[in-house]
Amino acid sequence: MSSYAVQYAKLLGGGATVVGFARSDAKLALARDNGADHTINTHGKTAEDVQDELEKLTGRRDVDAVLDCVGSAESLGLGASILATEGALTCVGLMGQRVDLPLFPFVSGEKTFLGSFWGNYNDLTEVLALGAEGLIKHTLTRVNFDDINETLDALGRGDIVGRAVIVFE
Repeated sequence: MSSYAVQYAKLLGGGATVVGFARSDAKLALARDNGADHTINTHGKTAEDVQDELEKLTGRRDVDAVLDCVGSAESLGLGASILATEGALTCVGLMGQRVDLPLFPFVSGEKTFLGSFWGNYNDLTEVLALGAEGLIKHTLTRVNFDDINETLDALGRGDIVGRAVIVFE
């Protein structure tokens, strides 16, 4: 879950219901603080467990779009499992190297898988305008250069909430 993804979805999603998924309560609290309508902790849960919670919260067992900010086989597999017919699964995370997605549900459900490293010029100007208006919040952890390796380990474990920023002092 990215706090930026939640904010962009709320600001640019045309009134869409935004559900944040994460494996820690701290990240889910941040998602709520940044506008998520609902949150679901996915730690130790099957796709069916997540769908049960999703149905209780929204009345639906699926979602129209997934913006995956992790990029792991686990997160993308869950996203594919809860994606509605004609839905779009977009990956911006770079945690993994490969992922296997079920072909038949994507083809028969006319679903789309997209990768996005960054948007285009218009996307950038839109995001910068939101920032200039003070509509985007930042959650930053300042990291000293000497602590980079420990911070990378913490990122790998999912212990960093928000973004880690290296400061040179």
